[in-house]
Amino acid sequence: MPLDPEKLSQYQKAALKQLDENNDPRIAAFFKRCIEENNPVLAPALHTEDYFYRAPRTRDLVAVDIGCIGVPMDVSAPYRGGAKFGPRKIREWSKNHGPIHDRWNTIPFDLCSVADIGDVEFSRPHDTRQTVEDIFNKFCELYDADVNPLSIGGVHTISHPILKALGQKEPLGLIHIDAHADTMTGLMQGEELSDGAVFLNAVLDQGIDPERTIQIGIRGRATPFWQFSHDSGMRVITMDDFDELGLQKVLEEVRKIIGDGPCYISMDCDGIDSTYLPGTQLPEPFGLTSREVRSLIRGLRGLDIVGADIVELCPLVDVQDMSSNLTAALGFELLCLLAESRERRIGKSRKTYW
Repeated sequence: MPLDPEKLSQYQKAALKQLDENNDPRIAAFFKRCIEENNPVLAPALHTEDYFYRAPRTRDLVAVDIGCIGVPMDVSAPYRGGAKFGPRKIREWSKNHGPIHDRWNTIPFDLCSVADIGDVEFSRPHDTRQTVEDIFNKFCELYDADVNPLSIGGVHTISHPILKALGQKEPLGLIHIDAHADTMTGLMQGEELSDGAVFLNAVLDQGIDPERTIQIGIRGRATPFWQFSHDSGMRVITMDDFDELGLQKVLEEVRKIIGDGPCYISMDCDGIDSTYLPGTQLPEPFGLTSREVRSLIRGLRGLDIVGADIVELCPLVDVQDMSSNLTAALGFELLCLLAESRERRIGKSRKTYW
């Protein structure tokens, strides 16, 4: 039996209404702007260049509010190499995420001027100390230009010089998702500047306030090495703690510790259970699920977030790019948080133009 003509007419009107202003004026206006500017946001992925989330590519920081930047550092990795290829792979997969948040309808490109500002260039890429110095100098440029960074690593060592640069005015609060607390005292494999001592070094260089730091998902055989976290006043939530407390209680802890001050989010890929994200430098089982991490990130909405990073993706050991795709998806969640936070802090929006 054919459909009732009235119902068919309703369906046809609904199809035509899909991008109409009556649905969501912001989305309709954004799509219209995409067409008018002939920008690549809605183009098929195969037809666009590999820029983070299809943002325009520029090195002119004056025109940028949020800078998506690659930090392809491999030196100081204690286990698997290959994290230097993380930025390249996330650029590729990020084209499949966004430009509109699927729950909040947040459009970061309407809130802020977002750009792919390239990669940090290293003068001596096999020299740990010089590489760390190069990262610090680059992020001092971003800090001076009032650019909020979304950084894609690279080994976790990158977070220390980033935080040192961004915390120049005052130490930042830190929300750290990871299997490892990265506060090891002493040398790791002969390195003082390593991904095992990231946040110890960030505290000593006054990039973060340990009493406004919360570390989530900690587990594994290295757990006895993180005593500095406890001694300095960091809140350490192990995976056992997470399971016992539950997501909402953990988020309450985050807000209690971070407060209203500026904060930074650092997500190590090994914070996610290796079943979901095997393509990382040091995979750890019994971790957070991909949905738990997404819910955790979404639960940070409303905080004063001034920067974020994703580190330790190792494309060379990824399985059919599943880790790269997941990491890129979580990166878009962070981009939306950064855009909302920036607009709220500045009190006005500035659109992205291609």
